[in-house]
Amino acid sequence: MTNTQRLDHVEDELETVKQLLVSTASYAESANRRLDELTIKQDRTQSHLDELTIKQDRTQSHLDELTIKQDRTQSHLDQLEVRIDRVGAKVDQLSDRVDSFITHTQRLFTKAGSEIEETKARTERLEALMLKLDRNFEEQKSQFQEFQLTTGAALERIDRVLDYLLRQQGGNLNPPS
Repeated sequence: MTNTQRLDHVEDELETVKQLLVSTASYAESANRRLDELTIKQDRTQSHLDELTIKQDRTQSHLDELTIKQDRTQSHLDQLEVRIDRVGAKVDQLSDRVDSFITHTQRLFTKAGSEIEETKARTERLEALMLKLDRNFEEQKSQFQEFQLTTGAALERIDRVLDYLLRQQGGNLNPPS
């Protein structure tokens, strides 16, 4: 092998090494980008976990408050049970009043339901009317724009005629007798 051939062979190998280095550098950059992306995602995940921990602590605090309130409620219920036992004779009277109240409430709900339906129907009619008004407005707007165009064109023609007449009159300084 001649020196030229050896030199060419070395240059080829150097080119191959260069390409390998470029490829390795590109791969390393890509790996670093991915690592950076994973780090960002891990930080977001940690942030979400921290938020969840805070929310879990709040939830636990609410649950503790609810437990205290439930205990109070249970205490009140126990006291109420004692009172109910004392006024057993009035239970029938109260039951009748409750029945009357339920009947009255059902009537109110029925009335409210029909009023809601009527309101819905009125709302639908109002929406339809608004749509019609919008269409009319758009139509009138279009007609007005067309009117403006035709009026503008007519005024332009009148201006040209007046200019023409003024030029004609300017050439004829003696007014007609």
